[in-house]
Amino acid sequence: MLKKIAAYMQKYQMVKAGDHICVGVSGGADSVCLFLVLEELRHTMGFSLSVIHIEHGIRGMESLDDMCFVKRLAESYGVLFVSKSYPVEEMAKEQGISVEEAGRAARYEAFEEERKRFGLICNTQGGAVKTAVAHHGDDNAETMLFHLCRGSGLDGLAGIRPVRGAIIRPLLCVTRKEIEYFLKEQKQEYCTDATNSDIRYSRNRIRNCIMPQLAAINEASTAHMNLLAQDLLEISAFLRREVDKVLEERMEKKGERTFCFQTEGFFEYPSFLQKQVMLGLMEKACGSRKDITREHAVSLLSLACGQTGRRISLPYGIAAENSYGLLLLFPYAKDEKGESIRIPIEGIWGEKQALGSVLRYRVFPMPVKKDVKIPKNLYTKWFDYDKIKNRLYLRTREPGDYFVLDSEGHRQKLKDYWINEKVPKSRRDEILLLADGHHVLWAAGYRISAYYKITEHTKRVLEVQLMEEEA
Repeated sequence: MLKKIAAYMQKYQMVKAGDHICVGVSGGADSVCLFLVLEELRHTMGFSLSVIHIEHGIRGMESLDDMCFVKRLAESYGVLFVSKSYPVEEMAKEQGISVEEAGRAARYEAFEEERKRFGLICNTQGGAVKTAVAHHGDDNAETMLFHLCRGSGLDGLAGIRPVRGAIIRPLLCVTRKEIEYFLKEQKQEYCTDATNSDIRYSRNRIRNCIMPQLAAINEASTAHMNLLAQDLLEISAFLRREVDKVLEERMEKKGERTFCFQTEGFFEYPSFLQKQVMLGLMEKACGSRKDITREHAVSLLSLACGQTGRRISLPYGIAAENSYGLLLLFPYAKDEKGESIRIPIEGIWGEKQALGSVLRYRVFPMPVKKDVKIPKNLYTKWFDYDKIKNRLYLRTREPGDYFVLDSEGHRQKLKDYWINEKVPKSRRDEILLLADGHHVLWAAGYRISAYYKITEHTKRVLEVQLMEEEA
């Protein structure tokens, strides 16, 4: 197995002589195997090694026992040991994400901190600092299924990358059975995390329920999935090169996060390549591929085929506009200083434009009771004008924003409201707010604050109507 892993590391150029590897060791079978393998290979491949252990604060004393186990293991080989603790459950609640996601974020934050800590030392020796994690072939098959169920393109179906930036995964070429056999041969103990059998977690459900069923159909199912992953990695790399060629020919950077893309003749390309190019274009403009989906690519293609002057919103505060044979992508949800857009609402009537929308507003006396018909649609709202204390702004979100939930004045942070409503993070910077200071009167398309509702005491009404900007 050592020869197999060494060949795999060389194939993907994971390390070179003089590098330092921070290996993540939880104490489980996979990471203990990774440590032992790297400890053996470092003598022939010429890299140095340290161990980092992340304690999630979930399993109490059991978790601390794992940390002590890993510390003893590292010290028994004379390898430097570092441990970091994170309150993962609290992080998950604060960020509105799953415990799994919070744990992963904590781990990779710690890995990056440790990598930087070694950076200066290794750079003076001409080497680089890498982080090794213990994903193996079974993990890759499980990831492929997870991505397939959640919704994925080719990149997601290709599973886990052997190398991504400074992260390396030497065990992707071996299975869990091979790992367990290796540890048995070495007479090496390891820890067992009881949470790994908790099928409330999506990945555990795939691992413990679905993978055994696939193995019952064909014992080689995992191996076949990993072969497919290899093919898809190669296809993905080929497509990336083709996309880059098209972008180089047709895309021009006009400013910070502002891009111009020529569409004349573009629709002669195969439709699948068109979508991939749109994804690549958005990645350039948004600075990330995360939360950019097939639906965004289809919307951008539809915009490119449509009427000049049309505009759509994309993730990360980016807008796209059709402009005479060109697609223009540019930031819209933040000003030049990176702060939220703030458009003052002045006077008792008027019209304001923002983020591809038009807000029309007017103030008028409260109608007599028999004539009152308060609008109930999502994009026309009435408010008690006399309760407004400051100048109103039409803007995007800012820290400290809140609603009043009821007549008793109970508050809810806007952030918590987004989490409860399951509004994706990628959309929260796109939603227009009508705000009195940090008190949000209205999140367009969502709720209004109870404090400003029309009552029998209302004397003047502010009516606002939000509409899509006309081309």
